[in-house]
Amino acid sequence: MNKLFSMNVFFISLLISLLGSNEILKNNISENKIEKKSAPDLFSESNQWTENKLNSMTLREKIAQMIITNSFGYALDNNSAEYKRLSNLIVNEKVGGVIFFKGNSVQQAELTNSLQSLSETPLLISADYERGTKMRLDDGSLFPSNMALGATRNPELAYLMGIQIAKECRSIGVHQNYAPVVDVNNNSLNPIINVRSYGEDPSLVSSMSEKFIKGLQEGNVIATAKHFPGHGDTDIDSHSDLPVLNFSRERLDNLELIPFKNAIKNNVMSVMIAHLSLPSLDAEANVPASLSKNIVEGLLINELKFNGLIVTDALNMAGVVNHFSVREVALRCVNAGIDLILMPQGETEAIDAIENSVNNGSISEERINLSAKKILNAKSWLKLDENKLSDVSKVSSIVNSDESMKISQQIADESITLVKNSYNILPFTMASEMSCLIVSMNNGNEKANSDFFLSKFNEENKFKSTSFFDLTGDVINSNEILSEASSYDVVIVPVYAKVKIKTGTVGLPQSQLDLINSLISNGKKVVVVSFGNPYLIQGFPEVGSYICAYADAETSINSVIKSFYGTIKYKGKLPVSISNEFKYGDGITN
Repeated sequence: MNKLFSMNVFFISLLISLLGSNEILKNNISENKIEKKSAPDLFSESNQWTENKLNSMTLREKIAQMIITNSFGYALDNNSAEYKRLSNLIVNEKVGGVIFFKGNSVQQAELTNSLQSLSETPLLISADYERGTKMRLDDGSLFPSNMALGATRNPELAYLMGIQIAKECRSIGVHQNYAPVVDVNNNSLNPIINVRSYGEDPSLVSSMSEKFIKGLQEGNVIATAKHFPGHGDTDIDSHSDLPVLNFSRERLDNLELIPFKNAIKNNVMSVMIAHLSLPSLDAEANVPASLSKNIVEGLLINELKFNGLIVTDALNMAGVVNHFSVREVALRCVNAGIDLILMPQGETEAIDAIENSVNNGSISEERINLSAKKILNAKSWLKLDENKLSDVSKVSSIVNSDESMKISQQIADESITLVKNSYNILPFTMASEMSCLIVSMNNGNEKANSDFFLSKFNEENKFKSTSFFDLTGDVINSNEILSEASSYDVVIVPVYAKVKIKTGTVGLPQSQLDLINSLISNGKKVVVVSFGNPYLIQGFPEVGSYICAYADAETSINSVIKSFYGTIKYKGKLPVSISNEFKYGDGITN
């Protein structure tokens, strides 16, 4: 009997471990009292509120529901030009929604409430919160990148992240998150996806995105799988030009489309279409997938049977505006099968063009009704017909909560990947007997989080002496740094090479690569930490130690510094192959 009892205890303990032995996971299961709602079939389902709305709307009002304008989520004076622009679009043109970019949580919630109060039909509010609300808000929560999640191999963490982002979204009045990225990143030169992807394996991307979608939608936020039919294998940023992908349909079925098919099977409510040209699917020159009837209606709707909301990528991107007028974009969107026309460069002009085309018979009113019905059904699923306002008094207690921080920290702790450790120098068990030079490198895209790294490093510092250089862009003092390095036992190089639109690269300037290689050739024990692009080791293959953190979130920096001294173990596994030597699944664990 005692033996049987012991075995039962063992298997129960094992089960708990497999589900996530940490307290965070168990607490979240019990504490997240979220009304779990299944995703509706927006195409066929309807309700009395939707029908009443449709019947009361003019043709122009139904068209306007398809238009999503953009703004910033900061306090606006009612007499400001921006508030008047938004007010006109909402009151007179009756646009369907707004996407917010930069903002402050309380101010965005207050502004959203103000705009909702102006709107006869509830607005659909959207945002890009792939890594959390701090991607856009000054005071939101920030999680490690998708690729860091991929390195954990723990889909339950993606689920918990989705739940937390949903809670913050709804607190500030955001209903649709343009996430997750389900692109399969299998091109090391990709300048715009990179760490935004869960990895290069379609199965890994599918399992992670499935759980993230589940978390978001159980939190009553519309998830959006992007960028259909796949943006992972391009070396051109569609913000700057139109990438042309000469892939066969067979290739797409065996790689890029796998995570999208999985997301559709698991009831994702929205799909975003990329500004990519795929001649094998649509031979017309310069036509991006976002404007292609063959790709949107033919592939996504008819073949893959997707009945949810279909949204374009932002229509201010060069992949579109370089080739088509506002009028052409609007009409092509409707003819392709798009429901949400995101950021047309002239909202009234877009509505006029579509209305004129319906009135002259080139577009049917039934086609407009189809999108309007889906949009209204989505708003009903969100319960905006019952309450379209946010409780601003609760925002500060929900956004960037301790709970979000704990989950972010757990993701970071499980993601840190020790790729190379030639001298077995990591962790630094002998730090007290060594001196350390830190040479921070930033590829110049934007301000790095090097200040936080240094302050956190100094808090935990166990080295007998340290010094610090902070480099941005081209290096002009290489000789000084090399001379200084000669006096130190170890050189730690934190590198911040992040995805940034319109830069065309996620790499380092050649002068920074040259400096790293000079430090290595001078015989120094060099430890490079990539707080972003994991492929950087291709530029300094002889480095002694290499760590991938995939992000420069504060929690990722915390984890790296803890790993330096063995406070946490290295658990991460590469979600991508980063060189000929280091492949998918590699990672030294201890």
